[in-house]
Amino acid sequence: MVLGNLNKLQLLVLSGNELTGSVPDSIFNMSALQILMFGQNKLSSTLPSDLGRGTPNLEKFLCGGNNLSGFISNSISKSSKLRIFEFVVNSFSGPIPKSLGDLENLEFLNLERNNFISDLSLSFLTSLTNCRKLRVLRFGVNPLDGVLPASVGNLSKYLKKIEGDC
Repeated sequence: MVLGNLNKLQLLVLSGNELTGSVPDSIFNMSALQILMFGQNKLSSTLPSDLGRGTPNLEKFLCGGNNLSGFISNSISKSSKLRIFEFVVNSFSGPIPKSLGDLENLEFLNLERNNFISDLSLSFLTSLTNCRKLRVLRFGVNPLDGVLPASVGNLSKYLKKIEGDC
């Protein structure tokens, strides 16, 4: 059975196992899925380029502690209910997408310990000023280079923690 055929599944937690190989693309077409957690495994693949399009109800997405690589697609903003987004300790690269700023319900964003880059203005931070519910922002231990923008002062009034030790 293909996981994607479980079209009523709302919770998929596969964390803390010794899973290897690729993350099946069919997982990202489960439109009822609200919680997706597969962190702390040994998965090594890229995520689909249309990440977010098939998971409009996703609220919690944790995949830290694997060896996932590639980019985070701008289409992640299609998962408009996303509140918790944790991609820590992987091998993701490329720019941190500004489309994360379209996630109005985002409360927790952790992108630490990857290979993300940014432009010199760190414009992804400016885009996050639209995330009015953001409480925790972590982006440290990435090869980011630039000047902290003044717009950081416009981040969510609920923000409790920014960790960006690059």
